[in-house]
Amino acid sequence: MNDIMLRKENGQILASSREVAEKFGKENKHVNESIKKLMVENSTVKNMFVESQYKSSRGRMETEYLMNRDGFSLLAMGFTGKKALEWKLKYINAFNTMEEALKSGTALSEEERLKLQLFSKDPSEVAYAHKRLVEIETAPLVAEIEEQKPKVEYHDEVLNKDGLITTTVVAKDLGYRSAQKLNEIMNLNHIIFKNQSGTWCPYAEYEWLITEGYADYQSYTAKNATPCLKWTEKGRKWIIENYDQWVKNITAA
Repeated sequence: MNDIMLRKENGQILASSREVAEKFGKENKHVNESIKKLMVENSTVKNMFVESQYKSSRGRMETEYLMNRDGFSLLAMGFTGKKALEWKLKYINAFNTMEEALKSGTALSEEERLKLQLFSKDPSEVAYAHKRLVEIETAPLVAEIEEQKPKVEYHDEVLNKDGLITTTVVAKDLGYRSAQKLNEIMNLNHIIFKNQSGTWCPYAEYEWLITEGYADYQSYTAKNATPCLKWTEKGRKWIIENYDQWVKNITAA
């Protein structure tokens, strides 16, 4: 839709005054003033515009207006020139396309809309879209983990589990003196990472190592000790079987 972002709210397709200002080469505050003037001159147009707020790149809350097709048409009447005409036609096409999509039941999903929003010039919108897409992507995994264990039992059972093998032991199977090199190799293959507490943890795509019994965390009795990632026999076997390929991946990179 020629990089025009429209949204669907309460059954209406809406355009943002902020984005209209950008496309037509105007300042948002001036477009907002024009909208306010239209609403003062004739109260019947008030239902065409909805005042809204957004966070600017400076972190401040600013005002914008969301407008339906009629509101846009009324506002854009005052925009003249060849470039303005081109954007008017693009907006009309965007409204038409989205309306047809709604009628046919193929309206953009939230995920599709957020992916388009990643191309916005507003850093705050890009940040929100990225955060929301991550939430959508990881939601099934989070739900699955929560479904598999009651929180209290998981804490008591897992963080104090016996019979787990340290990464150092697995590293020695592969000819290393310590776990450092093996951890580095797994990190470079995007399998584990070190969190802010200094604990090695699986990346999201490798959370199955925990849920499927390849690895787990074990805490120590020392005061303020952080949990440590350890391996089951199944995890130990998995590391040894995949080690050569991980090394090749690093070499190839």
